[in-house]
Amino acid sequence: MLIDVSKDIYRKYFTEDPHPFITEEFIKLVEHKTDKVVRLIEPDDKAILGLIAGVKNNVLSSPFSAPFGGLHFTNENIFYEEIFHFLTHLKEYAMNQNLTKIVITLPPNIYNTSLNAKLVNAFVRLDYTMHLPDIVNIVKLSDFNISNVKKIVKRKLKAAIKNNLTFIHITDEKKMAESYDVILNNRTMLGRDIYMSFADLMDVNKILPVDFFLVKNPDHENLGAAIFYRGHKNIVQAIFLGDIIPRKPFPTMDFLFVNLFSFYKNLGFDFIDLGLSSKDGIPNDGLIRFKEVHNSISSLRFTFSWSPPEKTKNS
Repeated sequence: MLIDVSKDIYRKYFTEDPHPFITEEFIKLVEHKTDKVVRLIEPDDKAILGLIAGVKNNVLSSPFSAPFGGLHFTNENIFYEEIFHFLTHLKEYAMNQNLTKIVITLPPNIYNTSLNAKLVNAFVRLDYTMHLPDIVNIVKLSDFNISNVKKIVKRKLKAAIKNNLTFIHITDEKKMAESYDVILNNRTMLGRDIYMSFADLMDVNKILPVDFFLVKNPDHENLGAAIFYRGHKNIVQAIFLGDIIPRKPFPTMDFLFVNLFSFYKNLGFDFIDLGLSSKDGIPNDGLIRFKEVHNSISSLRFTFSWSPPEKTKNS
């Protein structure tokens, strides 16, 4: 069985977080978006797996306001049997609490590769529903070198340099807002929702570093922008990337990508999580192709759900 414990008890077992979206600081920032936060462990003195989730409208979700959630663990080499038992007991918890559904989105593999493999297998074996996996793109920065980028990228980079484009890491809040406005323009013109306001990003910036970038032309016009989280010691995560639409006749995004990769490699990061290249599992082929041209690899991000049988819920 699983029990809901206090933050202090939970953190006695789990002192490290595999990614920023299940830290106590982040949970506190978004907990108003759910009815209740639960911290679930096995009721013994050697808890090795844990789950922080939100419960709203009788649905248990991890995450409840983030790109992904998933489990805490004491190490990635946890026996498969322990994982299987935890997910079995999660079903029992849902039935005992009269929940109608469990929804869990795992982080991409770079955050916990070995554990993810065992989790995916156990979810499937236990008849959780696997949603159509989303495609994410990852850059291994040790493989990136500006001298060996692909020919098409090198050609566009030369054109950007010829046109005197500049790449700027923004530290002034007013300029940060300009970066956000570029992203807002991009999303609006493409008919895509933007799920965070500038104020939201400033709130996140209080608990983990949020980097803002701009690409400008010689007339100091903003052409493109990027917003990244630095919430992991080895991985930086792209939150928003985009250029001004209607697009200027410059290879803005190629210039932006190459400079971002150089920037974070110089800071000593190992990976860049470029985020989703699909929506509800449906791939954006052009976006995937663009990211892969820039030496990223495509990987999967899994979501699983489970609902108790009707006869159980009505008993």
